[in-house]
Amino acid sequence: MNKRKSRPFGYLAVICLLSTMATGALADEGSWSNQGLIYLLGPTLDGTTGIGPFDTEMDMDAGDVFDALDGAFLGMYRGQNDRWGVGLDVVYMDLKGDATGDRGALSGSVNVKQTTMIGTGYYRLSKELRLIGGALFNDLSTRIALSGPMNDRNQRFGDDWVDPIVGVGYDVALGQKWDFSGSALVGGFGVGSDLVMVFSASFGYRFNDWASITLGGRYLDFDYEDGDGADRFKFDMKQYGPAVGFRFDF
Repeated sequence: MNKRKSRPFGYLAVICLLSTMATGALADEGSWSNQGLIYLLGPTLDGTTGIGPFDTEMDMDAGDVFDALDGAFLGMYRGQNDRWGVGLDVVYMDLKGDATGDRGALSGSVNVKQTTMIGTGYYRLSKELRLIGGALFNDLSTRIALSGPMNDRNQRFGDDWVDPIVGVGYDVALGQKWDFSGSALVGGFGVGSDLVMVFSASFGYRFNDWASITLGGRYLDFDYEDGDGADRFKFDMKQYGPAVGFRFDF
């Protein structure tokens, strides 16, 4: 069973194109800097996925996630001048874990492939404070295989959607070597999700002019449901945990 499926790489191309156009247009307004980040997240997954009339609970800590991880990529880009900036955040995870359904009467596995891309633009109100706006694209492919004493269930489902997002960011230097960066984003508003929230914070230690290590955490909360009957799809999920990354300036 398949629901509406669009092309995630098409969304990525549009977001990248807009970021490139914005970078070129704003570069003339001041010195433009670029920053990339490759990071590792130790997430806990806690929530519910639903297909048709059935819901499946998922509760995986960081150890469970790493055991279930078949593949992942997590990376960020930020380009900015004195006032304006653009950003792109990409998270891809391929997970398979244990699951239960019908209040524990069924047990088995759930396989979730998730691609989340956040494209943003921002305006710096001060050296530390940024106003942020943009869009979050989420693409999910889910397979649920459950069995019990009375019946079995094997279903495949997928959906993708775009959420508008707004928020604030805060960046501050903590001496010559350390810095802090954080952001709070909220969106959805019924356009895609009923509500989506993204919070992140990290401390960075700079080794030299171009290389830093970051330590922090991230919290994502999706409240999404679409369709009805056999075409219903639900993704009510919290994804949160510590993160460590390598940041480079160019």
